[in-house]
Amino acid sequence: MSTHVKATIAAAITGVLVGAAMVSTRVVSSDASPATLAFLRYLIGVGVLGLPVLLTSTSRIRFLPADAMVVSVLGVFQFALLIVLLNYALETLPAATCALVFSTMPLFTMCLAIVLGREAYSSRKLGGLVLAISGVGFLLYSSPAQIDANPIDPLAFAALVGATMTGAVCSILYRPYLLRYPVLPTSTLAMFAAVIFLTGLCLASAQPLVPHLSVIQWANVGFIGLSSGLGYFCWLWALAKMDASRVVAFQALGPVTAAVIELAMTRSLPSWQLLLSIMLVVSGLLLACLQRAKRQP
Repeated sequence: MSTHVKATIAAAITGVLVGAAMVSTRVVSSDASPATLAFLRYLIGVGVLGLPVLLTSTSRIRFLPADAMVVSVLGVFQFALLIVLLNYALETLPAATCALVFSTMPLFTMCLAIVLGREAYSSRKLGGLVLAISGVGFLLYSSPAQIDANPIDPLAFAALVGATMTGAVCSILYRPYLLRYPVLPTSTLAMFAAVIFLTGLCLASAQPLVPHLSVIQWANVGFIGLSSGLGYFCWLWALAKMDASRVVAFQALGPVTAAVIELAMTRSLPSWQLLLSIMLVVSGLLLACLQRAKRQP
């Protein structure tokens, strides 16, 4: 199996885990604040990533102080600032609007990568990304109930765009450090820095670090944390092997995965809108990724 195929699988796993975590988050969100839930998910994620680091030779990896600082800052932006901006947008904007705008992250990533000289322009890749995003948009807006006629709050929309841009910028800036250091300790350091920041945020905003949850809710929190640790590792590993825009494109699998899981939970048959959305997303991802696979068999 080629490195490109392995990176594609890792990116796809990340997208699927994001969608599964969305479903579990809905189970807990009514009884845990966004800051508390973010703290718990990444605390568990650090445990998932940190234990292998301590048990393997990667624990002897030493980061240059400047590199460690940059990786830590990227972790804070990726996990803390991005979530704060996204949650602020969700307070006033419809969830469908937020999900649709956030799914444009691959386009932002590709444009920034081209401007910075990190990636070459490809009309085929652009077409694939647009096709995948259109599948997400069709899924979210196929029901009239998803469309909100209220005016858009400029500040909330700016926060939403800011969250999307933050994810795109971090995806690009991580790559030099992933080529310089092993993925596992790098991802652990970034997530640990985010946990420290989120701890301070919870304490400053008087949010509990350990909320009162049911057994089922704690099980969902555990799954969210496990999926965050595993998904983040797969995401960074893929970023080290493949163009950032192609890796981020697989985030389009998140909303589709969430919809499929909810159908399975309710034992409902998929609608034609969901099937068409899946077809558009998968076709777009294949179109965006297959070109390089042919160049590097």
